[in-house]
Amino acid sequence: MSILLALAAAAVSPAQSTDIRCVAGLAIVANEQKRGSGWGDYPDVGDDGADFAGVVGGDVMKTTGKTREQVRDLILAAVADLQKAKTLDRAEIDKCAIRMHARIPTPPVPTMPRCAAIMALAYEAVKTRDGLTKDAKDLATLAAVLTYRAKEEAISVGRSEAEADALLGAERAKAAKTGGAPEAELRACATLAAPAGAR
Repeated sequence: MSILLALAAAAVSPAQSTDIRCVAGLAIVANEQKRGSGWGDYPDVGDDGADFAGVVGGDVMKTTGKTREQVRDLILAAVADLQKAKTLDRAEIDKCAIRMHARIPTPPVPTMPRCAAIMALAYEAVKTRDGLTKDAKDLATLAAVLTYRAKEEAISVGRSEAEADALLGAERAKAAKTGGAPEAELRACATLAAPAGAR
């Protein structure tokens, strides 16, 4: 570890130093997976790694008083330190993956009406930002499937079609008020939109 990194990490605990190193290692793996330049046989760590980085960063800022920029510099220094080696230690990354999954809070299982609402909002956001791209069309399809299934689900428990529409409208308003949904929840909803045999 460089002298600069050692000094910068002096105010964090040993456990936090390990977390920071893990965030850095997982970021390197995620970057190589995204570029297709390595770690293709390893479970994708991009999304969970980003969530883990947020958890670790928040913890370090809260307990040490460091700013977001200072925490970012610690992570970048750890990345530089790891990159001095020609290859990452797979055993270390395995331990980091276990550490990551232990720290990431498990999101609640989304309901079908909630999924229909947030997927529709995601579609509208992408369409507004990028136009009617392939990604926007894919989101529109997912939103349509989830809306249909949410209505079916509501009607199957005795609600009228009007009541089902009102339920979806309420979920949409609630989701819009909170600013949409995290990526992990959208991924879970996309799974619910898949055919039953493909889930």
